[in-house]
Amino acid sequence: MLVQTCSGLVRGAQLDGAFVFRGIPYAAPPTGELRFKAPAPARPWQGIRHCDHFGPIAPQKGDPNGFLPELPQSEDCLTLNVWTTGPAEVLKPVLFYIHGGGFVSGKGADCDGRRYAAEDGLVYVSINYRLGALGFLYLGELLGEAFATSGNTGMLDIVAALQWVRRNIAAFGGDPSRVTAIGNSAGAKCAATLYTMEAARGLFAGVIAQSGATQSIRDRSTANVTAQRLLDELGLARAEAHQLLELPAERLIEAQSAIGFDTSRSLHMFGPVADGRVIPDDPLGSMNSVSGGSMPPLLIGSNEDEAAIFIQGDPLLAPPSPDVADRLFGANAPIVWVSYRRYSESMPSAEAWRRTLSEHLYTIGAMQFAAAVSDAGAKAWVYRLRCGGSLGAIHGYESSLINGLHDAGMTANPEDPFAVAPEYYPLARSMRAAWVAFAKTGNPNVAQLPEWPTYGANRSTMVLDRQCRVGEDLPEPAGAAVTHQVWRISACS
Repeated sequence: MLVQTCSGLVRGAQLDGAFVFRGIPYAAPPTGELRFKAPAPARPWQGIRHCDHFGPIAPQKGDPNGFLPELPQSEDCLTLNVWTTGPAEVLKPVLFYIHGGGFVSGKGADCDGRRYAAEDGLVYVSINYRLGALGFLYLGELLGEAFATSGNTGMLDIVAALQWVRRNIAAFGGDPSRVTAIGNSAGAKCAATLYTMEAARGLFAGVIAQSGATQSIRDRSTANVTAQRLLDELGLARAEAHQLLELPAERLIEAQSAIGFDTSRSLHMFGPVADGRVIPDDPLGSMNSVSGGSMPPLLIGSNEDEAAIFIQGDPLLAPPSPDVADRLFGANAPIVWVSYRRYSESMPSAEAWRRTLSEHLYTIGAMQFAAAVSDAGAKAWVYRLRCGGSLGAIHGYESSLINGLHDAGMTANPEDPFAVAPEYYPLARSMRAAWVAFAKTGNPNVAQLPEWPTYGANRSTMVLDRQCRVGEDLPEPAGAAVTHQVWRISACS
């Protein structure tokens, strides 16, 4: 299958019921003078570009156990992938996938959009974007005006990919006016952050944010602390910061790994920056200036046992202590610790700690963002997932339910915390139907689930379990009044 894009002809590969176009450049290589700067338009090519393999992924710390670990890494990583059944007289909704990975890892190749295209009637797009220091290192106060937006180059990459979709997706059978951004974890945080960016307005028609909102946006003071830590690790004085423009990417990745928290992807050293340019100083407050009629709808939620997977993987997180709370939450640590003490009065210490971390890392952020979207006049639907694997409804488990092959007779491995047991297949099918419905109509209501009201003053929440129900009586998370609008000298302190 051949498709004409604005940059040139591309040829895709045929799959079972669909076509896939891998590794299409959506921007110029962000190398040389473009390092730490906004992406430039993709360079045109002559002839046919054969898109039968994924492009290089953003530089990151290697994961030998990851999906497709053999993919090369390169700063020339700004490519996307398209799954489609082909051109159509009636254009199809588009699902635009932003990968997670704590803003320091991941790739667009981590997903497979074939089923969404072949079975669900969607055009599916996944992208790479710059990560870590190359995508989120704020250098405005070190290198001057030319680098004032450097803390958000990863977000600007995502906007550039959305602009590519706006210009080109109709040729693949997709409707550029019906693009739903979807992400999990850091991908959800990127998708939610789009609401705060003037540059992204009009480029997406909805957002599905799975376990993530805007709680990883940090202010410039916090971003400056991260930049200083990176310089210290590299042995550079502030007057030598310009050397960051020329150091090998591998050296930057080594340094960012040394200053970051490698054991848990829930703890972000890097992330979007409220720089006053790309993202306003008051991200959520700025949304009130957008007409509610033009603000896209939101589907957002969190999982009951988000933190269990991190506690299992990091022994330093397991013992409840004010020191751990301070490392995770900084200025908000005292409120978090009060939450834990309150929960520990009625449940075992380990359970109280897991609930406290889950709520303050994810649940509260989702509630606050849904409230902000609702207050700005847009529709928001909120879920809380309660069923899960051996560790419960852990971080990322909704992806297992939505993307798994639930009817293929797979056997749940009781040792795999992400495995889906057969008794959860009906829920998995219902969730997938709701997610696809949202992508198609901007509303997740489907026959397989109870009627799902929007989130407003009554805080209606769909409780996703073996028996789903709408909860307007869910307990308020302890310490929910804490503000996560901007990340201030916390994990970076």
